[in-house]
Amino acid sequence: EHLEVVGAGARRGVILHKLMEELLIGELAGELGASVARARELLHQLVSDVNDDKSRPDPNEMAAAALRGLALPEIAELRPHLVPEIAIWGHDEVGLLAGRADALAIIEERVDAAIDWKSDVNPTPAVREAHVQQLHEYLSATGALRGAIVYLTSGEVAWILRS
Repeated sequence: EHLEVVGAGARRGVILHKLMEELLIGELAGELGASVARARELLHQLVSDVNDDKSRPDPNEMAAAALRGLALPEIAELRPHLVPEIAIWGHDEVGLLAGRADALAIIEERVDAAIDWKSDVNPTPAVREAHVQQLHEYLSATGALRGAIVYLTSGEVAWILRS
């Protein structure tokens, strides 16, 4: 299946990640109208040049994708424990690791799972493998035994176990 999303790209990814963060911290109500309005506002902030002729993502589609992602059964189960945008750091046999996890599920004062939101519409196998490698680094840095790559467009959740 090949999905088409108008304006898919970096702008859409930035807005989706911000929506997810605001939904998780409760700054944004988890209803479609408020999410669409916020997506529209974020898009306006990102694209203020009237001469910008790049295709723009649809606020309705972005809001729906964010809400769908949080409603996925595996994510909904973890939602009470999800803390967004956590700086992480650590080291492995190769060197130092530093990054920002999109969300960590923290249960009983330990990281149960790392969550990585992805806005990719049709990720290639190579891109998917890069996502897996990135998540493995997050698992190593946080000590979590599992993590999920959540493709917000398709609603796919790919669970990865720490090796």
